Amino acid sequence: MKTIAVTGGIASGKTMACSYLKNLGYVIIDADEMARSITGPGGKAMPYILEHFGPDFVNEEGGLDRAAMRDLVFRNPDKLRILEEGTTDVVLSDIEKIKEERAEAGDKLLFFDIPLLFEKNQQDKYDAVWVITADRSIRINRIISRDGMEESMAELIMDSQEDEDKKIEKADFVIYNNGNLTELYRSLDDALSHYL
Repeated sequence: MKTIAVTGGIASGKTMACSYLKNLGYVIIDADEMARSITGPGGKAMPYILEHFGPDFVNEEGGLDRAAMRDLVFRNPDKLRILEEGTTDVVLSDIEKIKEERAEAGDKLLFFDIPLLFEKNQQDKYDAVWVITADRSIRINRIISRDGMEESMAELIMDSQEDEDKKIEKADFVIYNNGNLTELYRSLDDALSHYL
């Protein structure tokens, strides 16, 4: 089984890229989706969040209050590390189990959507790494228009992630997403042609 990790910074277009791959029939294991599941009401990371951050970071439904947590962790790197120990690190461990299960099931090619691939030094655990990227100014404008976020918060989040140039250096395939969806899909088809 070949494993391909797809990664990219916030607002790079990684989600659109993975949606396209899914529409082509490929299985995508989504680390963010897994993180949302374990931090949702009744999720296995919620006792950890309550213990380390307190009730102010739990919403009325019993899940993680994402807005409150985002404001805390992107202004305080120590708190971000504590959060990741109980969430991101758990997801990465679960991903390794999924790989074993899918290999046993006979999958030939499996994609993993992992935003913090390089930040968590996971790149060597995959047969190939695809980086989706876009110019910083384009990404900031996407965040502001998509999430209604302040530019300063967008900058903080981007600065907390691995430098784009370093990601590009480490990638097996780089997909630039500065244009429209047609151009993105064409680049993805090109990347796919190397693995089929």
